[in-house]
Parts: sequence; structure tokens; C-alpha cells
Amino acid sequence: MVYRGDSYETGNIKMSDNGDLGRHRGVQYAYITLCCNGDSRSSTVPSQYYITRSQRNKLGFDTPWVLSLMKAAIDAGFSIGFLLYLLSWDLGLHVANTIRPKKQIGSVTPVGIRAKDGTWGDFQPPRQGDARSPCPALNALANHGVIPRNGRGMTWKELGEASRAAYNLSPTLCKQVPWLTAKLIYAGRDWNETMTLDDLNAHGAIEHDASYTRADIRWQRDQGIPDREIIEGFFESAGLNINRLQPTDKLTLEAFSNYLAYRRAHSKAFNGQYIMNRSGKSFGCINSAIAYDVFDGNAADLRTWFLEERIPNGWESKNRSHYGLTIKKLNGIASEIEKGIARAGNLETQVMRDGSDKHMHQFNAEETDRH
Repeated sequence: MVYRGDSYETGNIKMSDNGDLGRHRGVQYAYITLCCNGDSRSSTVPSQYYITRSQRNKLGFDTPWVLSLMKAAIDAGFSIGFLLYLLSWDLGLHVANTIRPKKQIGSVTPVGIRAKDGTWGDFQPPRQGDARSPCPALNALANHGVIPRNGRGMTWKELGEASRAAYNLSPTLCKQVPWLTAKLIYAGRDWNETMTLDDLNAHGAIEHDASYTRADIRWQRDQGIPDREIIEGFFESAGLNINRLQPTDKLTLEAFSNYLAYRRAHSKAFNGQYIMNRSGKSFGCINSAIAYDVFDGNAADLRTWFLEERIPNGWESKNRSHYGLTIKKLNGIASEIEKGIARAGNLETQVMRDGSDKHMHQFNAEETDRH
């Protein structure tokens, strides 16, 4: 706020010494100052604009929660507007992908993310104290140095941009997911704030029970660690031997659906702390849809990605769309996976017959936390 002779200017509000309008706006501003700072009698506010309780009552702002409610409404309006903008943009990209030619094989991943000869950065598994997430896609980027190897110090926005370049995802998808995750799931954070990969291990948000690469958090506290037995169970349930895969072997959408259905039934039967909320269902299917699409279901490449969280040399996204995997296409694939889970039906009888140890690693205390 700047004092200019007989008036104070603050943004679009001018507190003039002349006229009721200026005085009324001056009182409004002083009250907002009171709500935000706890004291309207600031040296920046003239004495004639000190707030009295009667003035507050006349303005209709008698308690700070009113201002908080107004701020929340404005913020919600901007958020909805931004989301609608992204979805409109995404629809345009989705249509454009059907018109524009696909990217040429060998040029899907930009140079800088991987080398000209198709090799990715040196693979280094996480060390003691490094942060990792429940997501193989992000952990692989850290293991190859595409994002900081220790999994720390990047922003949500940078994480989205790195994922876009590495996996050929659309700009809309890579804005929507980190923005929504930071703002709506992680307590209103700004996507320009720094984060660590293990921030994503918060239970019931992105991390969820009944994963096909992780044991439930009841048995595995560090969700940055993949579970070999569970992953092997995925391939076995699809009729594949994980140790003898052929180049043409694939994990189909039906295989993803059936194993997710089995994992949900297993967790429900044997995990007394099992949670499967809307977020868990959504991210489970969305993660599966991304894995299926960018690898085209190739079982050998997915084995490397799931187990080692490593990107095979020479690999590039099998989605060669000009603008990458869009929100619309991703939601369509995820919807098919969830429908497949519903078709699989209730598998609790089968799970009880198989027993709790089926596709489950038996943990000891030393294995449950890398830290």
C-alpha cells in the first residue's frame, strides 16, 4: 500500500480522504489487514480507518472465517478454471494426434534425456538414505539421473516435465497430474515447491494398497522398494514365466485387470488395515494404463522396469503420438482396466484357497525400511 498525499492506493482499491466510497473501501482494506495480520492499527493505515466492531458488522465481515471462505471460493474458482482449460487443451491435442504423423522410431525421446545412441544415463540403484516413491516410472528416472539421483530437491512441475520427455506424455497430462497432486492431495501445495520422491509414499494418496509391484504398507513401510514375489505373481497370473520371457510376450490389459482384482481381494482378506478409496482405485488403474501404453505391454521390458526400476538401453516410449499420451486416452485405458476388474468378480474365495503366502514375500524387520 502506497500513501499519495490525500489517499492510499493498494492494488485496485483507493482509500481516499474524500467521499464515502473511498472511506468505505478504506475500512474494507483495514479489515482485510486485520484478518490477515491480526492488527488493523498499523502505521500504514490512517487513524480514520481504524476498524471498530460496529464498522465490521456493517460490512458483514464479523469473523475471520468469512474472509477465509471468500479466499477458498476464489481459489476454487481459479482451480476449476485451470482444470477446464487443461481438459479443453487436451481434447485438442487428442484430436491433433489422430491427424499429425507419429514421431519417427528412434526420435521419440529427445536427446538429453537419453544419448544419441539410444542409451540412457548410467544406472545406479538407490543408496542408503535416497528417496524413492511407490512409482517405478519416477524411480527409474532417478536411477538414471534424469532427475536428482537422491530423489530430492526437484519441484512438482519439474517432475512432470521430466516424465513428459522420458515417456512421451502430453503436456496437459504432465501439468494436470503434478498440479492436482500437489494442490488437492497434498494440502494445497504449489507445484513450484520442492519435493522428494518419498513424499508420494503418504498412504491413501498416490500410494495405495493392493499394488502389483509393492506389498501393502502394513507389511512394507518403505513403499519405494518393489516386491519381487508380488511382481512374479503378476507374470505368473498372465501365464508367463518371468525368467523365460520371449520378445513377443505381452502383459495385456486383461492381465492388468485380473491381477489388480486378485491383489485387492488378497489385501481385503488378509490385511486388517486394508484401504481402497477412490484415489487408490484411480491411481492403480492410471499407473497400469501408463505402463501398458508406453511399453505396449512388452513383458520383457516391463520386467526390467518393475523389478529393477531400470529403463532398458535402446528403449523409447511405444506411444509415438505427436503430442504424447493425452489425458483423454489415458482415462479411456484406465476405464477399461477398471471394467476388467469388475468383470473378474469377487476373488476372495480363490484368495482364501490360495492362502496368505501366495505371491507374498515374508518380511523381516531389516527389510521394511531403507532408511
